[in-house]
Amino acid sequence: MTNLKLVENGLEEISFPLVTEETLFTHGHFNDVPAQPITSHKGIELEGQNIAVVGINYHVVQNDVVYKDMEHAIMMSKLDKTGMTRKIELSNFGARTVVTYTFPAHTIEVADKDPVCLTIKVLNSYDGGWRFMSMVGANREICSNGMVVFEGFSSFYGKHTKNLDTDVAVDKLGHALEVYTKTAELWKQYPSTKVTSLQANRVFTQLCGGEGKNLKRLELLKQTHVEYVDELGDNLWALFNTLTEWSTHAKFKNEKNKASTVISRENKIRKVLPMLEDIRLAA
Repeated sequence: MTNLKLVENGLEEISFPLVTEETLFTHGHFNDVPAQPITSHKGIELEGQNIAVVGINYHVVQNDVVYKDMEHAIMMSKLDKTGMTRKIELSNFGARTVVTYTFPAHTIEVADKDPVCLTIKVLNSYDGGWRFMSMVGANREICSNGMVVFEGFSSFYGKHTKNLDTDVAVDKLGHALEVYTKTAELWKQYPSTKVTSLQANRVFTQLCGGEGKNLKRLELLKQTHVEYVDELGDNLWALFNTLTEWSTHAKFKNEKNKASTVISRENKIRKVLPMLEDIRLAA
């Protein structure tokens, strides 16, 4: 569904098939009442298949336009593109797209032989689930956990905006690098920040929706935490990696919607990150 090739110091042009807007109709009745057009909603079709139903005033932002604009902004930015890669993931029958750009030139060691590198995820959807936006994060090279950053969002588009403002996008990419660098410096304190079982369980309980909620996820988090404590020690780095292990690698009910599910899980983690910061500050 996409056409791309990697080159040494950048990316060749990417292309996506265009989606179309289609009129929806009511079903005809047995008494020969003809089908009538629906005026409140419309269908979105991709390669002849309906992938979404949205409100009649919903403005479709085409992947083929916005991702080309975004990559133009990346190439104009001060980010070091050496070795840059991109990964394209589709979910919800193609209604949601995540493109992840990884920048190995922006690698920081949180601990000895434990590096992370900058990632920028760019999201778009045709079903109203997401606006076009970017999310700054990182990738832990040892286990490929997607590290979640609290100040993670940069929204480039409103619902009805047709074109990306390249100058604004370039500025926001520069800000993303600043946020990543600042956050990675905080992560360097995580391996030396002790965490009690009580503190960890409070975080897990909150991530599960509160006391007595989602006990299956709670048990999985506790088991995963034991493994990370064995590997990294009873510290904040082990706790954080327990969370990102769940968001990145825990079993998915529907593998076809994996990309969307990961984003949803990361949003849940982002809500408990202030608890981790409280632990760091109290240490």
